[in-house]
Amino acid sequence: MGRMIWRNGLFLLESQAVQSVYDGASLYGDCAFEMMRTFNKQPFRLEAHLDRLIDSCRAVYMPLNYTFRQLKMAHEDLLARNRHEFSPDDEIRTMVNVSRGVFPLYSAIANCEPWVMMTAFPLRWVLKGMSRYYREGVHAITPSQRQIPAQFLDPKVKNRSRLHYRLAELEVKRADSNAWALLLDDQGFVAEGSGSNFFIVQGDRLITPEPRNCLRGVSRNYVLSLARELGIDYRERNLETYDAINADESFFTGTPFSIMPVSQFNFRRIGRTVPGEMTRALTQAWIDRVGCDFVQQSQLWDKHER
Repeated sequence: MGRMIWRNGLFLLESQAVQSVYDGASLYGDCAFEMMRTFNKQPFRLEAHLDRLIDSCRAVYMPLNYTFRQLKMAHEDLLARNRHEFSPDDEIRTMVNVSRGVFPLYSAIANCEPWVMMTAFPLRWVLKGMSRYYREGVHAITPSQRQIPAQFLDPKVKNRSRLHYRLAELEVKRADSNAWALLLDDQGFVAEGSGSNFFIVQGDRLITPEPRNCLRGVSRNYVLSLARELGIDYRERNLETYDAINADESFFTGTPFSIMPVSQFNFRRIGRTVPGEMTRALTQAWIDRVGCDFVQQSQLWDKHER
């Protein structure tokens, strides 16, 4: 039958996951969203993602006519209806978008109804070709494109106005086709990746940028909770490029890949080994808690692609 989506309370075929060209999400990026993943087909930190979605909508006056419970039930139903569409070794990537609907200027020619849409698709599509980075680490490059300061567009609101992230990605890949962008804020402090949070290790201390000009990532918060469990001292504070260059280890966190070591920063080697000792410990703790070796899983997916 094909994968199903959920839109405003109705289950439809994925081919019906469409929106008007006059929708504010298309015209302005006026859209709040969340993206989740599963481990062993079970949603990871779904409640935290939905809480952030609701907070994002509230912060930008986005109408959301569904309660937390209704959204959670819709997500559970979406997974249940799509399970037969995924192979046994797949994990599921889900996405929720919330829009005000058609921009008022065009309400005479198109439906102005706000909408919420959930979709589900294989996580392996997102992680294709990335398994080697768990072994080799990624190259983080700071582009000239800066993070938009919170007083202009708050990055704590997960929204679709993301052109600056895309420009940052395009810029760093001209320098290194495998590089990941690491944006600085308007004061020159490290902010975040184009879809990830950033950590460094100095000695036995874990440090990440304070959550001012970056998204308060669900994976970021999970790593901090793991650090507490493991007795790792951590700080949230301003980081300069100097700190990143001289770090003993560094890594990115993000929902699809969980935790990804960094081997270079602006063409300079980071640490003696990749991944570093603390990065390995946090990765293993994550794997143990969710009961899924996502590193090995990614490697198997890439092996099957070849």
